[in-house]
Amino acid sequence: MASIALDAAERTAGTGSAVVHSAAGRVQAGRQAVTAASGKAVVFAKTAWTSIAHRKLLAAGVSAGLSAFGATSYLAGRRAGRRTHGPITRLTGGRI
Repeated sequence: MASIALDAAERTAGTGSAVVHSAAGRVQAGRQAVTAASGKAVVFAKTAWTSIAHRKLLAAGVSAGLSAFGATSYLAGRRAGRRTHGPITRLTGGRI
């Protein structure tokens, strides 16, 4: 009878130890997830703050880029719409 009780106690202790180790592993995984999430939040906040701090420079760059794109598109459209002329027609300005 004593050996049966001793076996039951050992199994219970082993099961309890496994539960404790499993819970500790989950806590560690949760801690790592929180650390990773907070690191990403810090990076995002720093990027946002840098964008706000340099908003005039950013706006000027975007404006210059859009202007260049618009001018290039306009010129490409005008070039594509022109008819080709021969060398004599170009030389005389289209009079011949």
